[in-house]
Amino acid sequence: MLPAFVLLSLLAGPAQPGQGAPSPPPPGEGPVILFLVDNSASLPPLDPKSERVAALEKVFGFLHGQRYRLILFGGKNEIYVDDVSRYRNDGQWTDFYNAFVKARQVAATYPTGTEFKLVLVTDAISDPDPKDWKDTPPGWDPRTHSMRKTVELVREMKIPLYVMLVGDPVGEVTGRDREQSPGFVLDMVQAANGAAAAPLAQTVAAFFQDDGVLLRKFVFRIAPKEGLAKIEPVVKRIAAPPRAGIELRIFGYFVLPLALILVSLLGLLVRSFPGPGDLEILELAVNQPLHVVTDKIHRSPDGTWSAQGLSLVEDTLTAAASFTLQRRELELTGQGLDKSGLDPRDAALLPLDLDTLRRTLEAATDGGSREDKIHALNLDYAARALRPQEAERLLLTPPAERPRVPALDFVRAKAHLALDEELHKRLAEPRVQLTTYGRDGARRELAKGTALRVGRYGFIVHELARGGRKDVRLALYYDKVPSLLGLKTVLPDLFQRAFRFRRSRQRVVS
Repeated sequence: MLPAFVLLSLLAGPAQPGQGAPSPPPPGEGPVILFLVDNSASLPPLDPKSERVAALEKVFGFLHGQRYRLILFGGKNEIYVDDVSRYRNDGQWTDFYNAFVKARQVAATYPTGTEFKLVLVTDAISDPDPKDWKDTPPGWDPRTHSMRKTVELVREMKIPLYVMLVGDPVGEVTGRDREQSPGFVLDMVQAANGAAAAPLAQTVAAFFQDDGVLLRKFVFRIAPKEGLAKIEPVVKRIAAPPRAGIELRIFGYFVLPLALILVSLLGLLVRSFPGPGDLEILELAVNQPLHVVTDKIHRSPDGTWSAQGLSLVEDTLTAAASFTLQRRELELTGQGLDKSGLDPRDAALLPLDLDTLRRTLEAATDGGSREDKIHALNLDYAARALRPQEAERLLLTPPAERPRVPALDFVRAKAHLALDEELHKRLAEPRVQLTTYGRDGARRELAKGTALRVGRYGFIVHELARGGRKDVRLALYYDKVPSLLGLKTVLPDLFQRAFRFRRSRQRVVS
């Protein structure tokens, strides 16, 4: 009993030269696989134990409902579509170009957007009929010209191409075929599939026995003695949709471990304190200079030993810099003023500190008597109208010179100071003076945001405020830190903070 595919071919009528006997394409799902099967006399049998037609039908049986079409080809006039009975390996020529032309015609009969895969089954020996290539340019032979045109055609078709090379391994091919066949196949595959057909990608795909999304195998060698046992997994592999399994395994086996090792190594290299973004905390007492040196081995308050960053020394002889907290003592009670003509309400404000003075004015304005309210509003208006420079001049007048200062002007200047935060910060807040030594030694005042350099380290003043175990807490932010291979400069601050494997990014200078 003849196979069903053969019966369909016979019912469709006799085969016409160059066309084959058309039969309805088998139903199925997924992409349409266009089999281009070399029907020339040089191609070995697909299976040593099966007849040619039976072996070809078994190949189609491996697809399990996948849509496919058959194109048997030899020379230009030896091409048959969907006629398995013509598979006799009696073609006199092997013309790959016209085989792909027929494949393009078959693909054009499907709706736009249909997905295709080309599977070329051949020994890759090109042997076109010279009569079909009369337009060969001078200096070219028909064989070479047809191969070049074939590569151009498969590039234009933009359909994935898989090749099953049936025959002896490349090392056993002799003569002209040995030199041209493998290169011709690789040229076709790379033209059709682009970068995905790079030799490295195919080697990796072959190693993992899988087709991924980016890494795929497009060329398969089938030795004559291997037959269907080797062809079956190849056909199933080609027909299966791409999976990301190979990429995931490469990521899991190689990329992820290497990344973890690299991250761990980089984390260890930038682990030591200091690094960009780390903070050195100096605790300062009024008028008690703090002398520091760089890169001297010392023990931090947390018990760890370090040879980088800042550490304390006892005197200026070995110091790289000194930090001194200076607090200006303002006399705001009115000593030395002539208070004889001063309003009792104004005189009562002189002994008060600035916070109490501010609250007293607010209380008088909100809930005091009518006279107290008028007095507070007038003082507030006069104080705000006073220029900061004038208020500073009045308040900094030494007590010995104050008899010449009107007492009311001094009260207004004090009220201005209580209301003006910028002036209060400039006059009353503590100041830190930095003194550096050596050839480029200098003396300067520090404020938040000030950039400075001590030894080989660059800093930015991050904070200057009350707190810590002494009067003021000075936080210096590491801006420039020399390191091995410059890693602490090159690696992003966010990475360094995340992979340093230490609990804190700040320490108290000790």
